[in-house]
Amino acid sequence: PSLTLVVLSRRFQLYWGMINQSYQSLTGVVSSLTRAGGAATRVITLLESLPDIDPTLGIELDALTMQGELVLNNVTFHYQMRPDNKVLRGISLHIKPGTVVALVGRSGSGKSTIVNLLQRFYNPTGGSILLDGINVKDIKPMSLRQSIASVQQDTQLFNRTIEENITYGVNTYTTEDVIEAAKQANAYDFIMEQEEGFQTKVGERGTRLSGGQKQRIALARVFVRKPKILLLDEATSSLDTESEALVQSAIDRLIQRGGCTVVLVANRLSTVVNADQIAVVNKGNIVECGTHDELLLKQDGIYHKLVAHQLAKQANVVDEGGNGEDQQVDNVDALIDAVQGGED
Repeated sequence: PSLTLVVLSRRFQLYWGMINQSYQSLTGVVSSLTRAGGAATRVITLLESLPDIDPTLGIELDALTMQGELVLNNVTFHYQMRPDNKVLRGISLHIKPGTVVALVGRSGSGKSTIVNLLQRFYNPTGGSILLDGINVKDIKPMSLRQSIASVQQDTQLFNRTIEENITYGVNTYTTEDVIEAAKQANAYDFIMEQEEGFQTKVGERGTRLSGGQKQRIALARVFVRKPKILLLDEATSSLDTESEALVQSAIDRLIQRGGCTVVLVANRLSTVVNADQIAVVNKGNIVECGTHDELLLKQDGIYHKLVAHQLAKQANVVDEGGNGEDQQVDNVDALIDAVQGGED
């Protein structure tokens, strides 16, 4: 039977729609292939790139005989992409084994860079850093970092259980070790409030925990590791008052335990008073160094002026009916701004 014009028209429209849909799908596939090709190029470039610090080279450290003495000899540093911007300008510092050294200075003065160099995330562009008399450039990075524990301002947690995050990087441990570490870090109570306790998953980057809880998990990790060198980089700076008190209590307990060298980057003057040595960092240089009492004797020194402004602020708060414990009263950046403002 012959096809009518209407039937032919409908069949044509049907076939044309099928062809057009297939063409659009093919266009999408080609577009996806193009994006995938560009991404693959970047991934291959990353895989083929070599790190500036070869992780396979260097000597192995003996954790049993390590003392934890650190010596910075005229250390200078700048980032590769900004060679004209000198971050460190000849830092020299001797940190005796088992002592607590506090780095004080405003944000951007180079304190965190010193901490990164001690972990050998970068190599100094000049000078040297010695660990027990050995240049850190000659030490295998993995071996070096196994002897170091670090608590940063922003703690990185993995999407695993609380126990797995506490024991991350620890080869041998017992359940009792984990529980005791959590108690020492003031983390045990909030962990046991979770439905699954130590088996609670913390979420990607620890999103299911508050900032104070994440910091206490990081400190529990330190208690389990028992490192020879402990680096604390403004570990309490982004916490509320209650969380800061809990974290600071755990830090004090960790320092009092002894057995390791502590480098403390402080954002509050109250946390450095009892340090064995205080180094004031300003624009990439250590401009003052000594104990709290020794630095107070330098009446024209930066540290003396910071403490004087802190005491004046506390007196003002008390006079106004406060309790003198405002977080900003001994905040280093705020005090430095006040000192510089008073000199202008």
